[in-house]
Amino acid sequence: MHIVTIEEMKALEAQADQRYGLTSHILMQNAGKSAADLFTNHLLHNQSMNGLKLLFLIGPGNNGGDGLVMAGHLAKLGASISLYHWKEHKLIVDDEQISDDVPAALEVLIKRADYIIDALLGTGRSRPMNDEMRKLLARVKREHEQRAELRIVAVDLPSGLNADTGEVDPGCIRADTTITLACPKQGFFFFPGRDYTGELLVGEIGLPPELEQPLKTEMLTGKLVHELLPERPLNSNKGSFGKVMLFCGSLPYPGSAYLAGTAAARVGGGLITLAVTEKMLPIYASSLHEATFTILPPEEAESFERSKAVINKLEGYKALLIGPGLGQSPNTREVILQILEALRSMPSEKRPRLIIDADGLNNLSAMERWWTLLPTETVITPHPGEMGRLCKGIEVSGGNIERLELARSKAREWQVHLVLKGSCTIVTSPDGETRINYWGTPALATAGTGDVLAGMVAGFLAQGLSSFDAASAAVFLHTAAADLAVEAQHLGRAGLLASDLLPHIPHAIVLTAEAEL
Repeated sequence: MHIVTIEEMKALEAQADQRYGLTSHILMQNAGKSAADLFTNHLLHNQSMNGLKLLFLIGPGNNGGDGLVMAGHLAKLGASISLYHWKEHKLIVDDEQISDDVPAALEVLIKRADYIIDALLGTGRSRPMNDEMRKLLARVKREHEQRAELRIVAVDLPSGLNADTGEVDPGCIRADTTITLACPKQGFFFFPGRDYTGELLVGEIGLPPELEQPLKTEMLTGKLVHELLPERPLNSNKGSFGKVMLFCGSLPYPGSAYLAGTAAARVGGGLITLAVTEKMLPIYASSLHEATFTILPPEEAESFERSKAVINKLEGYKALLIGPGLGQSPNTREVILQILEALRSMPSEKRPRLIIDADGLNNLSAMERWWTLLPTETVITPHPGEMGRLCKGIEVSGGNIERLELARSKAREWQVHLVLKGSCTIVTSPDGETRINYWGTPALATAGTGDVLAGMVAGFLAQGLSSFDAASAAVFLHTAAADLAVEAQHLGRAGLLASDLLPHIPHAIVLTAEAEL
């Protein structure tokens, strides 16, 4: 499912007309019908429409047309439909036009509506709203605040949200659900727009799938991820799903290696090996029973002895994770450099795929032109602070539109597969392919969840997924596991521990097979 800019959406519609004769009228009919179907199936769960009061706010352009078609289909199913044509100040209630005191009648309809459907402004609108429209939406906003049961549904996008940047007009109101049409819009994935979009449903307008082939930005969905996941044939054994080596953890941060190693196993990695010192071994052996271990010299030993202990054991391993909990001592930095040198000298077919996270990135950021030290197909997973350090001190947003171009340009410059973590995590490749995760949750804003994500990427790399696909699958399932953990333990937005994610990862994988999006 591709993510589009305003210009890309216009180009798709123009090509649909020119090449296939799909006029704007046909597309509008398809869009309105699809929006009505999604409203019925997903919001009402196919319950009866009888007696349901729907107020449509109809704008003057194509978005208003989509809303009118949607309203017509819902009326046939028994809903009570009111249409307020904003530009003409015309009000129609159950097919009868109201002539007397339209403002007073509209006020009554706002107060009694079960759903208010925003079909005022669509994707192509970039000019500011006028004061009259802002006043109308402000009244709807007040009603929404006073009545928790009132739901706001946006057709294509909340009016006043910039479909490219995610910026919002002062009059824009938050939708509980957005039924977008054809493709998700880029502005949905960046703040403040992400905060106004609510639950996202995607309707069909009848565009031939081949029109989207040139597009390079996708939304991460369960359906997409399910298609990426490796098969588990009946005649499999642990060797079928690869071996993961983890150079992670240290005395101050023992939990990192446990979280990452367990996550690598939970996504299906065949064998997990932790490279640890003898002093650390009892900690991990007592908590991660399924792992094997490579014993390293003490942390105060010479760096070449420590790196050699890792390098000599890498034969046959499909993935190597470096970083979580390692610390940033000069000795550790030298060990990382020596491991990277050894990886670059290996034949590509024998080299484990590399993922670097956390202190691995922090150590790299202290080096000049650090990206030249990495083997091809490396995955890096920085949060905004780590990304800022890798970029030598620039400030990196956790959710604004500037993240997108930064991620793309740096993945290209550094020749890495980059996972820029944040509210809507971005995964991008050296050639510009991009996937963005809409389904973020603040429950993940706690220590250790990044270690879990890194381990998941490593587990998928071991099973043979490409670097881009391994990162994509891990990002989506990481969030899905968080949602399952929150639901299972009746948590709110606070209180989730990174270890809570681990048992829910396999369930998240199973649910991708059932995903409609």
